[in-house]
Amino acid sequence: MKTITVRLLAAAVALAANAAFAASEGDMAPADKASNELYWQGQAALKKSDWNTALKRFGELERKLREREPQSADAALYWEAYALVQARRTSEAKNVLEKLRREFPQSRWSKDADALVQQATPAAAKAAPADIGSEELAEVALEGLMSAPAEKAMPLLRKVLKGPYSLKLKKRALFVMSQLDDSHGLDDVVAAAKDANDPELREEAVRILGVSGADRAVERLRELYAGSKDAREKRQILDAYLVADRKDLVLAAARGEADPAVRAHAIQTLGALDASDELEQLYHVTQDSANRRAIIQALGVAGNSGALAAIAGDAKQPEDIRIAALHALGVAGDRGGDTVLRRLYASANTPALRDAVLEGLLVADDSDGVLELYRSAKTVDEKKALLRTLTAMGNDAAIDAIEFELDKAGKP
Repeated sequence: MKTITVRLLAAAVALAANAAFAASEGDMAPADKASNELYWQGQAALKKSDWNTALKRFGELERKLREREPQSADAALYWEAYALVQARRTSEAKNVLEKLRREFPQSRWSKDADALVQQATPAAAKAAPADIGSEELAEVALEGLMSAPAEKAMPLLRKVLKGPYSLKLKKRALFVMSQLDDSHGLDDVVAAAKDANDPELREEAVRILGVSGADRAVERLRELYAGSKDAREKRQILDAYLVADRKDLVLAAARGEADPAVRAHAIQTLGALDASDELEQLYHVTQDSANRRAIIQALGVAGNSGALAAIAGDAKQPEDIRIAALHALGVAGDRGGDTVLRRLYASANTPALRDAVLEGLLVADDSDGVLELYRSAKTVDEKKALLRTLTAMGNDAAIDAIEFELDKAGKP
């Protein structure tokens, strides 16, 4: 029983950690440059369990999207609620989710929002006897099978998978199968990943195989990927590789995948895996400009400031590539990216490069660095650009600089 409990807890933690990435499956970051940076900085904060920073970034993203892409603000609301749930600020999370449902009733994030509501509901409320229906009782019964002998549990679990039960119960049955000390349990999960009629059930089976992390489970995922022609399914398998911590298989997909969207997802997944060395190697053997920009973005998520600084500081690189590296340094932020940006500002010899440095510092929230550059600026135009950046940050450093300029202008 102790072994099963430990495995259950480990799987539950892994599923929770994967939720942020699973929810964003198939979703590209915002097209707008500044919004894109906020999105990836928020994702990086989620990955580090820095819920407050994530909430701040997604709040800023919501405001920016409402100005420029109001129809896309539902995504920012979802991620705000996700950060609040993880920070155990459940009342605030529910308020944000209610706003999401009210303002975006047709949102593609609705199902993920429903899952968050369940996560935000206290266990006592979920188990209140007056509110438990047959569905909830059946779910409790399935959980009880985790401590039952496998030879008795498996027939009942297969009955749920093949019978007229809800998708929620079937998903739970798959999870319980994966926890049993029975070699056939994993085979049933693999069969569901291949052949289940409901695409959500297939997706859940793929995710559970990733949570398992067992060599046999990962090998089945590799076979599924190799035989798949569906881009969505391939992205789901890449997410399962993420949970299983298989950098090697994600790197293979990033190198050999023919579908540009799936290849980009593989590159993003390498960033989430902190695969700095692999991304750096991939950059040097990749000539496609779009792939290079995707790798640069992933290097920012992985916090590889050294590689990004080398790209941004290389005058032989195209300007758009250098700009992408400067933006990614802002995402790297507290892992050295902000310090590198200060240093690179002096060698930014075009207006576009200087603007990119400032945007990176803004994303990194490095007000001290911008103030330092402001104080040493030589021209009025340069001071204007730096002061605008400080003002956008809206903190004490900005107020100090504004007060200084006002005092200076007010002197007779």
